[in-house]
Amino acid sequence: MTRINLSSRHVSLACSLALGTGCPGGAANGSDTDVGATDGATAGPTTGATGPDEPTTGANDTDDPPPANPAGRCEESRIGPRVLRRLTQVELEHTLRDIFPEIDGTWSGVQLGIDPASKHGFTNDAATLLVGDQTAAEWLATAEGVGDAVTAPGVLPVILPCAAQSPDSACAAEFIDEYGRRLFRRPLTADERARYESHFAAIAAEVEFPIALKWTLVGLIQSPHAVYRSELGEAVDGGYALTPYEVATALAYTYGGSTPSPELLAKAEQGALATPEARLAEAGALLSTPRGKDVLHLFFRQWAKYPQVESKVKIDVAAFEDIRMRMIDETRRFVDEVVFAQDGDVRALLTAPFTVLDATLSQFYGFGQVAGDSAVVERPADWGVGLLAQGSVLAGQAHADSSSPTKRGLLVYDRLLCGPHIPPPMNIPAIDPPMPGAQTTRERYEVAHAGDPACQSCHQYFDPIGFAFEHFDRAGRFRADENGLPIDATGQALDTDLSPLIAFDGLSDMSSKLAELPRTTDCVSGLLATYAYGVEENCLAEEARTALQDGELGLREFYVELAASEHFVRRAE
Repeated sequence: MTRINLSSRHVSLACSLALGTGCPGGAANGSDTDVGATDGATAGPTTGATGPDEPTTGANDTDDPPPANPAGRCEESRIGPRVLRRLTQVELEHTLRDIFPEIDGTWSGVQLGIDPASKHGFTNDAATLLVGDQTAAEWLATAEGVGDAVTAPGVLPVILPCAAQSPDSACAAEFIDEYGRRLFRRPLTADERARYESHFAAIAAEVEFPIALKWTLVGLIQSPHAVYRSELGEAVDGGYALTPYEVATALAYTYGGSTPSPELLAKAEQGALATPEARLAEAGALLSTPRGKDVLHLFFRQWAKYPQVESKVKIDVAAFEDIRMRMIDETRRFVDEVVFAQDGDVRALLTAPFTVLDATLSQFYGFGQVAGDSAVVERPADWGVGLLAQGSVLAGQAHADSSSPTKRGLLVYDRLLCGPHIPPPMNIPAIDPPMPGAQTTRERYEVAHAGDPACQSCHQYFDPIGFAFEHFDRAGRFRADENGLPIDATGQALDTDLSPLIAFDGLSDMSSKLAELPRTTDCVSGLLATYAYGVEENCLAEEARTALQDGELGLREFYVELAASEHFVRRAE
């Protein structure tokens, strides 16, 4: 009972040290111990994640302004606002496991909930990654779990040898100095070091060394300097220059998905990250690691929304539960081949004439026999090309009993053309269910949407795009006809003034024409920059976007080039 009471008190002490006003709330803005945005940093309201079957152009946003159009271009690059970016769930997991590899087999992992998505669908947006009561409580639980694992009898002497020889204040100071540097991603100031040493001493006066060290570690993990990636900088020349440690942190998380290594922190201390060339070298090296590839793959997952197929059910499609997971693997391997192996750009991603299949999936699609679990296979003629012909995309943007020109067209409108935000009405009438042999899907949608002026005003922007996909059924398989009825796969994409951007006949034709449309590459490059920088700001890397548009860079190279931009090291007033 005594130990429980002491632990409760130490929770309060640790939270007070980290958060300023106790646990789990925060302090006033501008404080060294504030979990909110400080000193002019940008922060915004939390928005909920878009549901798996809802268009991203209308979720949870009735009162909020629309996001900036990522396809927008400027004559010159700009620099964006100062921000604090809370670590994502995955970033925190990687951070703590990298700092304390000794607990890998005993620590169960972070206890944070799912990160909220921005209006562009990204879960690393600074404006949505806020700390409310629930997140603060989950962060505390995570910190306690790490504290228990680090101070376990079999682990602490390995992490901190002096704990076995001379467990005293000097030993605690050694721990605070070393692990505070890793958690804060910079050396502690003299004042910070003194505060944590004093905190340890206050607890150690009542309990044994490991317990006092645990609650000191809990305080470190809960500190705003550990919770947030700082991109505030220091005032200089009418703006703010990010510190070398802030630059190292941005490189580590943007390109490696975790905290800076001791070697990267040493380079920051030596001023070795000041030039664009040095940052490009570090970015390229980090992106070549498995963690780095996962960071870029997360963009493609959230941008193309292909993992949504995991939650889909297809009526009368045998064993689709197994097929849908294979589809997700197929698309990841496809992106691997185009983006990483071939250094492909947006055009290559949309027009690649192949996919990457295993034997089961090849038979499901009707491609025939393939050898092995990961074979690069040429697509049959007229069976679509590129990313939009992926089964995960086709089946993920379809209904259980039919295809969906609206869902598929909206994906292109939103993710490849960056069409203006169109919120859906409150009460959307259901379309009549399919009646095999009576009407094609296109005919049903034209009656329901094109025949109703209230629906047509919005659906004219995406349904005609979605008709290009109609040679692919609800499960992503090619079909020559629809239950014996001929398929009309012609369509067009309209600009905001209703002038046609492109006209096409079928998915291959649409993909090829989209690939050559400058707006498409501008949309993708803008969204990728938004993802990398974690803010919804246009024109932060115009030189790199132009190089991608001109075919001088592939998508992987473009992502690396973002590290050379002025925004990567400077912020506006």
